[in-house]
Amino acid sequence: MSYRPDESNAQIYAEGAWLQGAIVTGVLYGVVIVLSAMCWRSLWPRIRSHGTGYKMNRFLLSYVTFLFVIGTIYVAFNAQITQMGFIDNRLYPGGPSAYEEATSSAPLNTAFVVSDWCADLLMIWRCTVVYRDTRIHYLIVGLGSLLFLGTLITGTLWLVIVSTPVQSASGWMSFTLLFPYLCFSLAINIFISLLTVLRLLYHRHRISKVLGLGHGAIYASFAAIIIESAAIYSICSLLYLIPYTLNSPISYAFMQLLGEAQVVAPLLIIYRIAVGKAWTNRSSTLRDENSIQLRRPLDLPKPPPQVAPLNVEISFHQETHEESIRSPYPMKSTADEADTFGRAI
Repeated sequence: MSYRPDESNAQIYAEGAWLQGAIVTGVLYGVVIVLSAMCWRSLWPRIRSHGTGYKMNRFLLSYVTFLFVIGTIYVAFNAQITQMGFIDNRLYPGGPSAYEEATSSAPLNTAFVVSDWCADLLMIWRCTVVYRDTRIHYLIVGLGSLLFLGTLITGTLWLVIVSTPVQSASGWMSFTLLFPYLCFSLAINIFISLLTVLRLLYHRHRISKVLGLGHGAIYASFAAIIIESAAIYSICSLLYLIPYTLNSPISYAFMQLLGEAQVVAPLLIIYRIAVGKAWTNRSSTLRDENSIQLRRPLDLPKPPPQVAPLNVEISFHQETHEESIRSPYPMKSTADEADTFGRAI
């Protein structure tokens, strides 16, 4: 006896994509919890010490907390809408996949867009930091501001339209508007990521040219390029947009993953900043082709304490006895010498 529902293979495949996407999204949320705890552990001691960069560390801690809240809201409402589609409204015409596509959750959409804004803003800021010591720094700042303004406007329009009762009842409108918004956001991410990677590779080339190949590897390692450029976010965006363009139901799974990937990528960058491995304002050690910027005196290792010299006093005590030294010739007195001298005369 078969318990297979009376649905087509395409419907079952789409429902499986929705369900598997929700499960993997919960796994990514576990990564968000771990990364948030690691960032808190690294930033909190610096804030308590009130040392250098106190305001920046406090801002980063608030940013991490905000991302954690957004990620929690997203995974909670994603689980709720999955439950509603597969349990509460299992008899919806077309099955759970049709219900998922036709249903719009305002908190879920808001958390998705806000996390995207946070990720874009952090990527643009990191790009400006990388280009801070270049002549095109202000051009990068202006271009990044315009790009973020574009994603801010398109994201707000999508939220307003899908939040209306008429559009929330028809899922085609929400997905039709989501696609161009994500395309614009992906274009920003790819462009900013490309600028960041080019700067890292260029700096590696300059370092290797002066100091050798081994000295430039730390500035452009594979992990640094992936994290600093937020390639995880860009890859997840492509994994959603390409299947969606091909009209494949697998895009439903990657769309859910994208919401948590937008939180994971900034947390990785902030953790590198917290542990001192990210690109900073002093990372550009070469100011020109023939000069090298040394580290600050405070960063130089302290010399080992001097050891007090060992003073050793050696004294020799010599005892001389009268009979210890004797001459083989008899010694004459002064009177005898004078008498001998007189007789000779």
